[in-house]
Amino acid sequence: MDIWVNVIAASSGLLGAVIGIAGTLLSERWRGQAAAQTERHTAAFRLREERKDVLIRFFALVREVERFAQRRLDGEDLDDAQVEELTSRLWLLHLEVHMICTQPMDEAANALTERMSAAAWRSTGEELRDYLGDVRRAAAAAARAELGVPPLPDDASLRTA
Repeated sequence: MDIWVNVIAASSGLLGAVIGIAGTLLSERWRGQAAAQTERHTAAFRLREERKDVLIRFFALVREVERFAQRRLDGEDLDDAQVEELTSRLWLLHLEVHMICTQPMDEAANALTERMSAAAWRSTGEELRDYLGDVRRAAAAAARAELGVPPLPDDASLRTA
């Protein structure tokens, strides 16, 4: 009987050490997984913020070009250097969208940039709102999807007065 007491005593100490080591290893693994997940979430958050920033700047410049194109449509004689400067800025900003956003957003931004550039260079022959409407709404919907914002039930907020 004494031998069994000694075997049980020795094995329980060994068992305690094995359980302690296993607990430490599992704890380290879980901590590593949690750190990796936190890093992924942080990186995703940073990318979303970067995308949001470039999209806000893109749509602000689109609005500026739209105002310029409206002046042309209203018959104002505009300097080609101004048109060149504005459309060049728009294409450069579109390049930023292309570099950091998804393909659907890039395609929508490209269509809007092409339409805005055309509107800035020449009279469209139709109301600017009608000429830009479908591509502007598509770009806004793509931007909402890009940022994880639910779609609007109606794009009325995108219509300008």
